[in-house]
Amino acid sequence: MRQNRIIENRMRKKADMAEGLLTLYRIVIISVIALVILGVSAVFYDYYLDIRDSEAMILTRDVVNCLAPEGVFDFNFPADKEKKVLDYCGIKNIDRFYVNITISDESDVKILEQGDSGVLWIYEIFKNKEAVKNIAKYKIGYFNENYDIFVLKNNVKEKGKMQVEVLVNAE
Repeated sequence: MRQNRIIENRMRKKADMAEGLLTLYRIVIISVIALVILGVSAVFYDYYLDIRDSEAMILTRDVVNCLAPEGVFDFNFPADKEKKVLDYCGIKNIDRFYVNITISDESDVKILEQGDSGVLWIYEIFKNKEAVKNIAKYKIGYFNENYDIFVLKNNVKEKGKMQVEVLVNAE
């Protein structure tokens, strides 16, 4: 009788060990299946957000606030900064941006800019939606706005206009 119990205990231990191994295999197989499903779904679920137009709007706001605080632009702008307006405003990571600012009053016009103006022709291509429908992901962000400002010239305020054109290139 005692020998039968010993044999039963050994059989239970072997059965428990076999069940533990089967459970381990089941966990591994379920994990592999879950990873495959997750991997396949990740390939098909690609969500792309294009924020370049918003970046262009924000950059326009920042540049206008920098150049014309309280709506007044000083026409004695440093000549060495006319081609480096983003540097003047302290804006970093400027390699993706093109900014063109035209400030005018009744008698003078001042043009400030920075960036690669060659990006403008790329923007013109993207206006033709049929030609670029397969590469729309690389569309350039664009914003163009006119502002009524005052121009400070020789300590006299005059009415003026500021046109800001901003292009944000693909990453």
